[in-house]
Amino acid sequence: MRCGAMLVACMMLAAGAALARAAEPVARIPLGPLGYQTMVPEFRLAGSSMLRVDFVDADHLLITFGLRQLMERLAGDPVDDDDRTVGAVVVELPTGKVLAETQWRLHDRGQYLWALGHGRFLLRVRDRLTVIAPMAAGGAGGAKDAFREVPLLNIERHIVALMVSANEDLLTVETTKPAAGAETGEASVGAGPSGNLVIHDPAQTDTAPVQLNFYRLTSTGAGAEGLVVTSAGAIRARVAIELPMTTGGFLDVKEGGKDRWLFNFDAHAGKVSELAEWDTTCFPRTTFVGHGEYVAFGCRGSAEKQSLAGFNLKGEQMWQQNFSDQHVSPSFAFAPAAGRFALGRIVVTAAVDESAPMPESVVSAEEVRVVESYDGRVLFKINCTPVERAGENFALSADGLRLGVVRETLVHHAATKDYDEYTEHEAAVEVYSLPALTEKAQAEVKAAEAMAPPLDAGARIDLSLERISTPVMGDTAADAVSGMSADSSALATAAVGEQAAPAAAGAAVEGDAEPVGARKRPTLYGPDETPAGSSSR
Repeated sequence: MRCGAMLVACMMLAAGAALARAAEPVARIPLGPLGYQTMVPEFRLAGSSMLRVDFVDADHLLITFGLRQLMERLAGDPVDDDDRTVGAVVVELPTGKVLAETQWRLHDRGQYLWALGHGRFLLRVRDRLTVIAPMAAGGAGGAKDAFREVPLLNIERHIVALMVSANEDLLTVETTKPAAGAETGEASVGAGPSGNLVIHDPAQTDTAPVQLNFYRLTSTGAGAEGLVVTSAGAIRARVAIELPMTTGGFLDVKEGGKDRWLFNFDAHAGKVSELAEWDTTCFPRTTFVGHGEYVAFGCRGSAEKQSLAGFNLKGEQMWQQNFSDQHVSPSFAFAPAAGRFALGRIVVTAAVDESAPMPESVVSAEEVRVVESYDGRVLFKINCTPVERAGENFALSADGLRLGVVRETLVHHAATKDYDEYTEHEAAVEVYSLPALTEKAQAEVKAAEAMAPPLDAGARIDLSLERISTPVMGDTAADAVSGMSADSSALATAAVGEQAAPAAAGAAVEGDAEPVGARKRPTLYGPDETPAGSSSR
């Protein structure tokens, strides 16, 4: 760790808190006039995707939220559907002028929107994936064209999770076999209508029912049509998992002794780099914040004493922040080009089962902080209200210079001839300006990007995962599997649908789902985790 990093981190935390208290928003967009109504606590604390804020660009926001209204009954709608209507609005900053709006009919309460960069967004409606680009057609894009949907992938399987990398250049789609009776195609991967990739239904196994397909995303022009999707292979796993991965490679976390963990970076092209060691009493949970830097959550003696540390691919631990409170359900918004990320976390007063709905009685606050990835400096800190477990109620602009957060304020209404005076909570999106990048920060951003492995667009991600799940001559069965093993930092996730399952287990490359001889199958559980549940963070 760099000299004095702990002291610097504490000083930066205090500075960030003072900045948040003194700052005033540069724009405030009330949500009520857009059609927003207060969210039901049971849904927002269970992790349902209820209200989302995104920057389309530095001067425009895309705000989406659930609408409470009557819905037409659909013939043949599955009985287990949970239909709802979501409103989508593009607004101009700082005026709040509405440029375009629409409504989507969704069939579950899982996440439905992901930012893909360059003003594009991935929209999921059940198992259909499309891309929208609200500002693509010259400025406002025209109200009727702002939400035009362009098919991204034709998927004949059921989507259980979607992940987009911090740099918005890698998409992971996790699917299972459709429900009994659903039509499926033959086992193949090929080009569909308009050149879209098609995932057909391959052979299914009981031991690894979840298929992970990896796609590299490349921008070749403006609008939804300017996004090129390239397949990078597929693997299978027992449950939906989240792998700490970039387009260049992934993290391999190994046990290095009592309360010590070792990080390796395995490039998809084959090179393995030994990185930092880190002391933590619980399994480190890692997330890439750019091509060349990642952060890890850990513990100091007990699960209640949590910490966050930053690392680079040169093998250095750059900083560490120790939290004085306990949190669950951390979420991120990234601005890698600025060397910044926003961390949202739900601060609680007691331990919470991550896989169950969260009781309102234990929730203290939802805190969002903007952090410089190279030194851990907290640039800004503020609370979102109301608390939303899904963590979609804040956004960081791509240039790292603006933060948008949803906040409620108490508004007093004077008496009129028809009504007595009253007060109510009014929700709005508040936009705050962040400090400009210093010359040192710009230099650090370039240095971090230089550490990232060169992009090998042809490297198969599934083959790189297969390499680390192959036994080495002379090793024991238990020790032979590294990476996607008992040491892996893979996290269970449920980006689509209900709350996260316990950490994943038993991954295998597609076509090799069955065990080989007596070799122990790879597992993605942490060393202190079992299929029945995972340890508290």
